[in-house]
Amino acid sequence: MAISKPPVKKPVGNTLPAATPDEKKIEAVINRGSTSVSPDSASIQESEPERIKNFNIRITSSMLQEIDALRAKRPRKPTSPKLGISTQDWLLEAVQEKLQREKKKYK
Repeated sequence: MAISKPPVKKPVGNTLPAATPDEKKIEAVINRGSTSVSPDSASIQESEPERIKNFNIRITSSMLQEIDALRAKRPRKPTSPKLGISTQDWLLEAVQEKLQREKKKYK
């Protein structure tokens, strides 16, 4: 069997040749750069959001069972099998409450 090049497809209808890019226009776009941010608009923007840090926590199984029991007493959406609050959210609430108490105590 002989190997040959595939047939060349001829354009159908009126097709315009592809425009060649103008190098001067390309250079003008590249060298144009961007606009700078004025100090006034920078103050309007919010500061950088706090970064979330992850860490592991060790907790006894009995303490986790107590937390689950308290979570189960929280109201939940009607007909929802899920508890009203996740363990992580419950722990974050507990930490926030502790922080508020400590701030009041030591200020």
